[in-house]
Amino acid sequence: MVTLPDDVKKMILAQQMVIVGTTDESGLCNISPRTSFCLEGNNLYWLELFKHKTFHNFSKNKWVSIAVIDKEKLSGFQLKGTISIIKEKKKFEKIKSQIIDRLTRLHKERILKQIGKESPSIIEFKTKIVYPLKPNELSDIPLVLDSDVRIGSLAGGVNAKKSFGLEPKSLKA
Repeated sequence: MVTLPDDVKKMILAQQMVIVGTTDESGLCNISPRTSFCLEGNNLYWLELFKHKTFHNFSKNKWVSIAVIDKEKLSGFQLKGTISIIKEKKKFEKIKSQIIDRLTRLHKERILKQIGKESPSIIEFKTKIVYPLKPNELSDIPLVLDSDVRIGSLAGGVNAKKSFGLEPKSLKA
């Protein structure tokens, strides 16, 4: 399990938007912003209102990349991890309430209108790796890495062997 550094949590909450990256079964990538989310502990949860490309990609590949960027400071973080869809009713209602409570008035009205049509899914993202996104830093070296040895072999990407002495492995979750 990864403990998210406080500066990562602060940036996610301050920017009020994360970009979610997924891939489909053919390897075609997709990115999509999320603004209806909350942090609980070290996990990020969001309302999945639209059951389109990103949602369909979840069924094929549980690995997700999330970026949060502070464009004023030219800084940010990339988080890689796995997702699950919350099925348990009590947890679903608790997280949904937390997300809705932190939305701004105008945003909340749009979200509640959307929820009235069809119940959203709530996605739970568990971080496995955190990278810095700063132009003056080595972005292949993780700031935080899951203790699972299989995750460590994925962390350096194409530079895993050079950076960590490991051969890159498959991304099967």
